[in-house]
Amino acid sequence: MFKPNRDQASLPGPTGKPDNGLVVPAGYVNQAQLGDAIGEAARHLGPEAVHVAYRIGPDSSGEPSLFFRILLADACIREDTIADLTARIAARLFEAVRPIENWGLRPYFNFRSKSEQDRRRDPDWE
Repeated sequence: MFKPNRDQASLPGPTGKPDNGLVVPAGYVNQAQLGDAIGEAARHLGPEAVHVAYRIGPDSSGEPSLFFRILLADACIREDTIADLTARIAARLFEAVRPIENWGLRPYFNFRSKSEQDRRRDPDWE
């Protein structure tokens, strides 16, 4: 279900977590620990989340960020429940990983259905 993004290995990886709520560049994030935290959280998301991928990088304002890409099971996607489903998954990941407090990273969540990924085959989502 979980696999780190291929770009992740290209980032430098000194050890240590941010202290005192400081926001730190992605190069100072212990990527192994972050990957473990995301993997553990992803295992508890339920059958709706087929796969969770992520990447670390700057957002449009240059702030260090964590970009989640979550594939959803087609059978779980309904127009009347999609907003609740994606909010619940994002909240669970946010609470388990604590990207701001633990890693100094702004979280962003993107969702795609499994069938959409099968049609588009974007490697960043795999």
